[in-house]
Parts: sequence; structure tokens; C-alpha cells
Amino acid sequence: MELGHRWRFLSRYLRDPNTVGAIAPSSRALAEALSEPFRNSTGLASVLEVGAGTGPVTRYLGTILREGDTLDICEINHDFADLLERDVLSNAHFAPLVARGRVRLLRLPVQELPSDKRYDFVISGLPLTAFELRDVQNVFEVIRRCLKPGGVFSYFEYLGMRRTSRTFAIGKRRARIRAVSAYLTETLRQHRITTKTVFQNFPPASAHHLRFDQ
Repeated sequence: MELGHRWRFLSRYLRDPNTVGAIAPSSRALAEALSEPFRNSTGLASVLEVGAGTGPVTRYLGTILREGDTLDICEINHDFADLLERDVLSNAHFAPLVARGRVRLLRLPVQELPSDKRYDFVISGLPLTAFELRDVQNVFEVIRRCLKPGGVFSYFEYLGMRRTSRTFAIGKRRARIRAVSAYLTETLRQHRITTKTVFQNFPPASAHHLRFDQ
């Protein structure tokens, strides 16, 4: 990841930590962990990435897309979407795929994704623990709707972040974090198929993979 991208990510976080949710882009190791179900799949696949940020996972996905696979990238933040369009999707690898409609950038919230589109894999970089409970629930409902039968949803969270946040937050923020944490814990209990811990990331993170129709 270029130093300029890291600085833009950090500066965006400092301006709006509740929507960015991290101080650094995801590492290559985390991108690999999040993409593992797709990478190990056979046959053609449609992939959705939500909360792409500066594009570290997008870049990795570009290296494992097979002929006939499609990738939609959902990013609501205008700064990050501009960067993706300029520095990632216009490069020699992605530009032909964009021109052929196999890779698309969608500048809209995940809640506004077209209701008729279905995906085999959804990979999320959204800062779920920074959201209100109702927003997390809405995101999960949209993702359930977007997934094909047998589809896999992958997202990450930083190791110990929920516990640390619950410990040090106060008042309404603590109540919000507790509610979101309880929802995520129960969702993982019901639908998780595997989790991979990635220490080669800052901060270290867990990549969770869920299947809602198992």
C-alpha cells in the first residue's frame, strides 16, 4: 500500500472515525483471509465488496478474478470512491474489466443496492462496531437478501476491539456497543462457518465467514 494512500486513510479517519472505523487500510494478509472462500471456489462467481475504502481488498480480488467472474464494489465515501476510480479501477489490469462491465463501482450505501442482484460472495470492510444496532441489522438483512443460496458473507473485526470498547465506553456509547456486540455474537453463533485470525495486520484482526442458509 502506497504511503499516500495510508495518509489519506488516516486523515479521513481523523475527520470522521465513525464511518471509517480504522486508522489504516487492511493488509494483504487480511485481504487474502477475507477472500479465501471465493479463492477456493470453483466455477464462475459474482462478488460484492462493500466498504472498499482505499482498495487493498479490491486490489487483491483483482488478482484472483477468473474469466467470467464479476465484481461490484460498493463505496459511499466520496473521497475513497474517487481514489478507487482514479488509482485502482483505471489501471491496466482493471480498466478492461470495467469497460466490459465485469467490474463496477457503485457509489451508494449497501442498503440501496438493487434488489434484483444476487451474489455468491459478499466481502465487507464496513466498520460495523461503529454503527447503531439498527444500522447493523439493516446491513445484515440486505446482505442476506443479496446472497445466492449457499453464498458466503465475509467480514472482519479487530481482535479485542469489542471487549475494549465495552470496557472504556460510557453512557449511550457503551449501551450502543453492548447491543451491537450482542447481535454480532449471536449472529456468529448461528451462521459462522469459519474464522481466521490475522496477526499480519494493524491492528490484528479476525476474518469471519458466514452462511445464512445453513
